[in-house]
Amino acid sequence: MLNRMKNRVLDLIVAPDLPALPTSSGGPSHSSSQNFVNNKHLPDKFIYARPGFLNLSTQDELKASADHNLRPIIVPRDLNAMPWYSGYAECINSGKSQYNEDQAAFSKQILSHPSKQYPDLPYMYFGIFDGHASHGCSLAASLQFHHILHEKLVDIIELLLPKRDPVPESTIPLPLFFVKNISKDELIVGALESAFHEMDSVIDSDRDKYRNAGGCTACVALFILGKMYIANAGDSRAILCQKLPQDIFRAEIDPKHLQNGDTEYHVFSTALSWDHTPDTERPRLLSTGKINPSLMCDSYSAIEFAKKPLSRDLGARVMYRQGTMRGWAFKTLTREDLRCPTLVTGEGKRSRLMGTIGVTRGFGDHDLRALGSGALIKPFLSAQPDVNFRDLTKVISIPGDNNEDGEYGILVMATDGLWDVTEINDVAHTVFKTLKKYPTERHRYTMAAQELVARARGRINESGHWRLNDSRAAATVDDISVFVIPVYQYYKEFVEWEKLCNDTSNNKDESSEGGSSNRMNISSDEPDIEINKLVLNDDTVSDVTEAKEENIISKADVDTSVDKTNGSTFEKINDDNLDFDTRENEDM
Repeated sequence: MLNRMKNRVLDLIVAPDLPALPTSSGGPSHSSSQNFVNNKHLPDKFIYARPGFLNLSTQDELKASADHNLRPIIVPRDLNAMPWYSGYAECINSGKSQYNEDQAAFSKQILSHPSKQYPDLPYMYFGIFDGHASHGCSLAASLQFHHILHEKLVDIIELLLPKRDPVPESTIPLPLFFVKNISKDELIVGALESAFHEMDSVIDSDRDKYRNAGGCTACVALFILGKMYIANAGDSRAILCQKLPQDIFRAEIDPKHLQNGDTEYHVFSTALSWDHTPDTERPRLLSTGKINPSLMCDSYSAIEFAKKPLSRDLGARVMYRQGTMRGWAFKTLTREDLRCPTLVTGEGKRSRLMGTIGVTRGFGDHDLRALGSGALIKPFLSAQPDVNFRDLTKVISIPGDNNEDGEYGILVMATDGLWDVTEINDVAHTVFKTLKKYPTERHRYTMAAQELVARARGRINESGHWRLNDSRAAATVDDISVFVIPVYQYYKEFVEWEKLCNDTSNNKDESSEGGSSNRMNISSDEPDIEINKLVLNDDTVSDVTEAKEENIISKADVDTSVDKTNGSTFEKINDDNLDFDTRENEDM
């Protein structure tokens, strides 16, 4: 009985066709609720499809990829279509939803200035999106986000591109209101942040014209100007897998970390993003509820107790915290404290906002209402991403050691279907173990992605349950999507582009130096642009005078010495194209 009731409740959460629960008498009315009830009759904005680079062009292929019993692992057919032969693999869930609600995309673009006084600036984008309550939001983001991001980068093109010809001082006067310094890094971070917010606004504006799109998380990688930027909103993740000589680590290394077969190397991973769940964002959510109690519809409390309060505790002193409090304090328990459940319940991946949703940042969910109370959840959600970056020009590289993938790292981006059952260090070990088996093959990164998906998917047992291959633990039943990206391949392209820019500049007559203080000079080394204020997040306008460039760099450790050696090249070997892989996972 309890299981049947639980399944019905879960169906209400994920089914895209069901209307929202009616609001309680104390809850505010909202004009979008009627739209949400009726928009199931509206058309989808985009027809369901898998990522275009998989080339699943027929309905039979789509149907085969969506087999919930077999859960085939899908990889790209044409490896030449993948930038730098990057790897990608995916598989559908075990029946949680009809469609695979994950989506992925990549795009190689060039920033060109109409005046041609700047050299063209190439950049590469990767994005991975995990949908919920429908496939519409993740599909829309995968098809539209890179266009929005490109527009944001075009807005700052003159501040990013190195000039070919000297520009007269009078053509770029410095406005008098410019009083704060801004670096190129902050401009690119701002472009990513504003693109996230605009993507969410596009989904919002589509609600009256198209079927409910649900919501999705977003994890994006941008390679530009010799740096790798990671922007994340939700619980998809990006990590950097590295393999470095053991003797560069002064601390004693645990032997269990040397599982790649090369005892002289140490394999490790660095998180480049962090999950946004009700548990990790508890202070922000409780603070929002405390400041705007009407958003909780008299159905929730913005106070968290160390222990669930009971009637027998009335009048007793209990520990609590609320709003942005990080520590705990005592208060006397009252009946008002017992009337409503707390805004955030549970811990870790089991935490829920208003007992309904387990992610607190991303796109969409504009019409999502809490179970029971009918309170709108969107006011507590945010499209604001965390953005971190890594300067690839500061990576230590030893010429001739043939370890560029280990030094510059392998970027792994994946939805939570992988991370729910796999530790980040295990991912790094799997990646380098697989790459060692295929040292020169062009499909080596695809094989690494396929192996990661196969391990997380596991095998189905006699009872019809999916179990991890090396244990009896449950495997993931969610959709799984994984990118495996060789960072060094981008850095090689950047070095060639930088050399081309320098050669072009040297061929021109050297222009006179000097200029007044009114002239703008944009440099990635020292921020020279000045502006009045910089919006850092939804709620705060912060003075960034002290936000030096080194303080914006990712929480990941960044190497400090510079080596722009072009490094060894990789031999391209012809190989058969990869297609559906339905075989059982083998130890690779």
